[in-house]
Parts: sequence; structure tokens; C-alpha cells
Amino acid sequence: MHLREGSPDTQKRERKLGFYEKFRVALHDLGYYNNVSIIARYSDTKKILNSWPQSILRGFSYAIQNHPELSTTVIRDEDETLYFQRLSTVNLEQLVTFKSLEDIEGEGVDAKLITLSTSENNKGFQNTSTTPSWRAIALRESSDSFRIAFIWHHVIGDGRSGLAIHKTLLEAFRLFEDDMDCKSNRPATTLDFTRVPASIKQLFASMEEMLPNSSAPVPTSPLQGKKWAGENYSDHSPILTELGHIRISANSVEKVLTKCRKYGTTMTALLQAIVAKALLDQVPYDRIRTAVAVSLRRFFDPTLGIDDSVMGLWISTYTTEYHKTQFHQNAEGLDNLWQISRENTAQIKRVVENGGKDVEIMGLVGVNDYSAAVKSRVGQPRDNSFGLTNLGVFKAASTNEKYGGIILDDMFFSQSCHANGAAFQICIVTVQDGDMNIVFNWQKGMVRHEEIGGVLSGVKDLMGQITSSE
Repeated sequence: MHLREGSPDTQKRERKLGFYEKFRVALHDLGYYNNVSIIARYSDTKKILNSWPQSILRGFSYAIQNHPELSTTVIRDEDETLYFQRLSTVNLEQLVTFKSLEDIEGEGVDAKLITLSTSENNKGFQNTSTTPSWRAIALRESSDSFRIAFIWHHVIGDGRSGLAIHKTLLEAFRLFEDDMDCKSNRPATTLDFTRVPASIKQLFASMEEMLPNSSAPVPTSPLQGKKWAGENYSDHSPILTELGHIRISANSVEKVLTKCRKYGTTMTALLQAIVAKALLDQVPYDRIRTAVAVSLRRFFDPTLGIDDSVMGLWISTYTTEYHKTQFHQNAEGLDNLWQISRENTAQIKRVVENGGKDVEIMGLVGVNDYSAAVKSRVGQPRDNSFGLTNLGVFKAASTNEKYGGIILDDMFFSQSCHANGAAFQICIVTVQDGDMNIVFNWQKGMVRHEEIGGVLSGVKDLMGQITSSE
């Protein structure tokens, strides 16, 4: 993914990489972590499909103008210092490919999405002097719907950055509906998609620049008992990602949210408790440790205008330990998930109230050689049993005469395995008034299939019990 100095397609050198960005580059180049991906479905799109593929490329041209990260790559100077570098133009024909969803292997849409995500999450980005570290696949699905898979290197954005790209694409497609030539139903303006001009907007700032007074929190003492965290760290080649998936219907999501409000908790806190319960039911160990992702954007100066509409790498985690004895039967017939969930909610509240002063990811500051540090952990026990990232609900502006009738009505969020991370990860996203997709990912050989299969079944069963309970 590194550019060489003097490439004719570079425009200018940007800032040095921050500590967390250097860490993400090290993980990618070691093959320990490849990418993040979000596949979104766009419906009521006949005009866009009639101008396929130009309309899709035009949408990405619009996104490039709005997000400078899409025209940015990473270089090393003579001293091996890492910098972001902005290209002058982007060749979309190298980055966007076109397929039909029916050509993807799998019985049913969800199986096809698993197949596609698994394939893409197992592919890193090639070293090149001209191509940014992202790619996309546009998939025809029906006569009035298509899906776009956006896959990106973690160095240019966190999970919410993927939401930002799809929000921008949706905006572009809605605007383009009114800009079609009536006779040919083609975009009225012809663009050279091999040389799309790079954005002139400012590149996102590093984490340490945005939170200069943050530091790592003081570690807490572990609970008693033996901890389950899958197999020890391993970099045995090839490092392969495997995925599992649960779809929760929109109707069930609404019922669970109603219960969350009733019991004074949140969906993230509840899912954290549900997965913990399901895992402890499967493994012969006393305790587990979880790492839940938290967006740091909420802690930034609001006058900077950094929200979920922009790309950037501003993510950390908070950790929680659970002991098997915490889960017991209550009168409702469910384990005391609501009590555990409220405790999780209280922890989330403490993290927010802390205001970004104590940030776990800051523990990486000061490491001189991230590659050596990561490789030194091979053979050692993993810190965390599972990680959980909930991107929440994707909300798009309602359709109207100005913005057209296109809607985004389904999302599928996944990432590659963490060879140096938790035994498995859970990626969650919901579309407003739509389904929730819960994707599990793990490194092949690091979790037994009966264990992860049992967790998937347990989560699905517990969610079903909650939706059907009074």
C-alpha cells in the first residue's frame, strides 16, 4: 500500500501518521488484519440501473470529492517515517468492479453476503504507487435494487467511516435521478472515470491531535477463575477469516428496543450481555473478557464539525469481565440479562462522562516498533474473549421530490479477523425501520466450530426469547 516518492500521480505529501494509524499499517502489512467492509442495498433504483455502470462510477466520483481519504495512500520517506500522501487523480476503473448478486455462491441472499464478505475480508491491499487502499463491488440484485460493497483499509477510517461513504453515495444517487438525460436516461455530464480529481478538503486529523490530553486508564484487577479466550495468538500462515451471521427482523428489533426502554438499557449493552451469556454456556471456563468499541467523535470540540458524516480513525474500546456465577435464572424464565445489561449501560455512561480523558487505545502511544511488538505476542494467551462493535442505526434523510425516491434499506457490516485480537469479533448494524445484521468473525483454527456455532445459536435463541416474552 506504500507509494514511492516522486510518483507522477501524487499531488502533495500530507501529515505524518499518528500512533494508531501506524499500528493499523503494521497489522495490515503483517497480514494480521486486512480490512473493514459494509455492503448496503439501494432500492427503488430503476433510473440508476438504467444508466449502469456510469451512474455508480459517478456516485463514487461524488464521494471522492467529499472524502479526501478516498484519494489518499501511505508512503515511507528515506527515514522510514510514514506519511499520508494525496494523489492528484483517482482511477475508478481500478477500484470499482461490477457483478450480479446471483453469480455469488450461496443459497439465498444472506449466504451470498457471507460468501462475498468472507472473500473480501481475506484480501488485503496490494503495494502500489497509484491506488488508494479501498475498493468497491457493485452488485445488481433485481430490476429495481442493487448492493454496493465498500471495503477499506482501517488506516483511512473506522466503522462509522463506512456509514459516511454509503450516506454520501445515497445522496449522490438521489441527486443524479434529477440529472438524467430524458431521452437516453444516461447521466447528462460525461466524466473521465480513469482520472477523477482528488478532493481539496482537509484530511482527517490524528487521534492524538484530537485528544491531546488523553491517556490510557489504570488496568483493573481480573476476576477469579480461568478465562476463555480461544487459542493463543498465532500467525501461522495463511491467516484466514471465517464468518457467521444472524439476521434479526425489523419487527423483532422494534420489540427488543421497546424492552430495552422498559428495563432502562440499550441495545449495545443488551447484546454484550447476551453474547457473554451464550459464550459462558458453551465453554468450560469461569470467566470471559470483552472489548466493546466506542467512537471517540463525541469527545471532540463540536465547533470542528466532526460527526458521522466524515471519514476518520477515531475509535477505542472499553473492557468488561463476566463470571459464570453472574448469570442465574429469574422469574421471567430468562437469565438476569436485564440486570447485567443495566450494569453494562452504567459502564457506557461512565465512559461517556469521562469525556475522553481515559482512552484504552492510548496504551499504544510510545511503542517504537509496532510490528515487533505484535509479533512478540505470538504464542501468548489472548487478552479478550470477544470484541463487539455496534454501529447503531443508519439514518438517511427521507425521500421527497428534491432528493428522489431511492432508499437504503439493508446493511451488512463485517471485518477481517484479528490475529492479534480477541478470539472472535461481532459486527452489528441496523438500518432505520429495517433488519439488524449481526456478523461474527474469527481466525480459522482459533475457535472450535462447535463453540462458535453454539454461541450463534445461543444469541439467536435469547433474542427470540426476549421478543416473545411479555
